[in-house]
Amino acid sequence: MKTIDESFIRASEMMKALGHPVRIKILSLLGGKRILKMSVKQIQESLGLTQPQTSRHLIVMKNCSVLSQEKEGYNSYYFINDEYELIRCLAISINKCMESNPNK
Repeated sequence: MKTIDESFIRASEMMKALGHPVRIKILSLLGGKRILKMSVKQIQESLGLTQPQTSRHLIVMKNCSVLSQEKEGYNSYYFINDEYELIRCLAISINKCMESNPNK
């Protein structure tokens, strides 16, 4: 029996981490044309969620290497993990879809 290559398993875990509409929105926010990183507070305000709700989604995405985190003082900033081009491509694709179909 053939085993599945580790890279396919990793890609599957990343896709599972994106299997929630809020996480797709976070990816869209961070994958914008100008935005490279956002604080938890900025993401929270953009989503209209509580800080704990926002943090839970960010942790899931960070644990699966979709996002990376940087701490500056008391603030945590999140950004797309550029180690995986798949994630950046997804963010760009999501934003292009939103631009071409803004009402959907």
